[in-house]
Amino acid sequence: MPTERTPLLPRHPSAMDARDARKQTAATVVILVVLTLERLAYYALATNFFLFLNKGPWDGHQAWDSLEAMNAVFVLAGVSYMSALLGGYISDAWLGRFKTMVVGFLLYISGYILLTLMAVDRLPRTICEAKNERIEGDDPNGLPNAPCKVAVYLSVTIVGLGVGIVKSNIAPFGAEQLNTANPQKTRSFFNWFYWCINLGSLVGVGVITYIEQDNPGICTNGFFCGYLISSVCLLLALIMFIILLPCYHIVPPEGSVLGNILKIIWESLRAQIQHWRHIRPNPSASPLHLEPRFLDRAKIRFGGSFHESAVDDVRSLGKLLNVFIALIPYWLVYFQMETSFQAQGLHMRFSIYGSNHTNETEEQMLEELKMRKFSVPAAWLTLFNQLFLIGAIPLLTSFLYPVMDRAGIRMSMLFRIGIGMVFSILAVMTAGGLESYRIFLWRTDNSTHIEQIVGNVTYNAVNISIFWQIPQYVLVGAAELFASIAGLEFAYSAAPRTFQGMIMGLFYTMEGIGSLLGTALLHVVSPFWLNNLTDYGNINDNHLDFYLYFLGILQFTTFLIYCGSLYMQRFSLRPIAMPRTRRGHRRRHAVDPLTGRGESGASVLKEEDEEDEEEGIEDSDEEEEDKEDVRQSNTQLLL
Repeated sequence: MPTERTPLLPRHPSAMDARDARKQTAATVVILVVLTLERLAYYALATNFFLFLNKGPWDGHQAWDSLEAMNAVFVLAGVSYMSALLGGYISDAWLGRFKTMVVGFLLYISGYILLTLMAVDRLPRTICEAKNERIEGDDPNGLPNAPCKVAVYLSVTIVGLGVGIVKSNIAPFGAEQLNTANPQKTRSFFNWFYWCINLGSLVGVGVITYIEQDNPGICTNGFFCGYLISSVCLLLALIMFIILLPCYHIVPPEGSVLGNILKIIWESLRAQIQHWRHIRPNPSASPLHLEPRFLDRAKIRFGGSFHESAVDDVRSLGKLLNVFIALIPYWLVYFQMETSFQAQGLHMRFSIYGSNHTNETEEQMLEELKMRKFSVPAAWLTLFNQLFLIGAIPLLTSFLYPVMDRAGIRMSMLFRIGIGMVFSILAVMTAGGLESYRIFLWRTDNSTHIEQIVGNVTYNAVNISIFWQIPQYVLVGAAELFASIAGLEFAYSAAPRTFQGMIMGLFYTMEGIGSLLGTALLHVVSPFWLNNLTDYGNINDNHLDFYLYFLGILQFTTFLIYCGSLYMQRFSLRPIAMPRTRRGHRRRHAVDPLTGRGESGASVLKEEDEEDEEEGIEDSDEEEEDKEDVRQSNTQLLL
């Protein structure tokens, strides 16, 4: 007896939703893991690259001198930040985020392979001269002061390009996997996104840099082991990223919008100039009549050639730029962790046990110090910043924010950026106060003077523990908890979909500009507050505290302007300019003087009424469009 085949039933919608939810979760988790591995590799390189060039595979006089090494480090940081804008543009215009990130990872890994081979001096001599070769002109003694110079700058440029391309796309690509406009989910994603950044940097700074410096266990060449581990992490990240391709929600590129942006601005400028040249007083004009705003002149309804949404996208770009510019003083304070905070820490006691004065012989005392003394590297204080963020972000994401949401209290992104600015002010003022106290002790109490040797440099320090810097690092972490995360979220959420990658790249580029402005500001104030630059191991005759106070005042002033701007945007009423209409005006028609009718035979009055009616409908439609523009604008401003 033949068996009947059961017809295949369509899958239940709930089963499809569950499958999509699993794919979405898998895609999001993998992207966060990829981010963690990428940040690990970056900080493993950036933190110790100066030391690698001073030590590395080169010995004695062939090591890079300090100036050359600093230039190479600045090239790495500069290319990393500036290429972010390029990476965002490429993804928006041509390749899309997935393909652009794959290209970025391939560049990243290629640069790291060059560094790994360089660490064991296995690069071709065409790009890396032998360590025993003499190159004329590099040094008066015939010894090069920057061996492997071509290979070093080539590798850091390639790595920097990879970093910038990946950095500008991984955040919007991860947020796109949510496929939702739910602000709570977006906020939660960016909180975990920033948590993974700090987890990767914690491992990179705390573990990989330790391997690079101390050559533990079987690793006789620390930099080779560190760079090899980082290269494997990047390769693993790329493999995981590609394998999950079927789970991703891929948004195709929209094409280049940069040309349209420039065309809209140019057309608005031409229309504005033409308006100024032909402006004439009109006594019959209504006193309530308003001229359109600058960019509105490019809209079709005001005589331009661009659609409403295209012009509004360009206007939103201006609002984003205002917020990014307001964050520049915040970035100035943030980068003090890598500059003035470390300089301050090097002039404090970073030995846990301090100096021991006993009756033992010198050899016994040195042996005891080797056994008991442990020095805390000044750069390790940033670990307290990262540990604070790793502990605080889950607390806010899983507890505090949900409780506030249920209570109907939601902190907008712009409000959280303001809170971050407040913590930034507290951080730099705390650092300034500590520096004032340190200088006071140096100038009034000679018994607190100690000498500390790091490498070949002797630092004249004050006998107060470096752990007194922990509060300022934690306060910077609190500022990041609000301003940095909300800034990332704002750069994604408030950006038009057509150029989200470019906006994210612009966000990171402005961060890099903040770093460069910090360097420029340091050179501006150095003749007044940091004029003793002949002895780099002694900043005690300078006024680093004045510089820190100045940054605090600058951040406080920016905070006041930022709050005033938000208040004006929130509570001010902006009238809407309307296109000129002819409603209510009589139109001229060819009229038969005997019958009072037009050429078509219809009554002139009836024709005018019908036209007025049609224009009334058009005007009501335009009013609705204006109301919708206002709603969208207010929504964007209050994100």
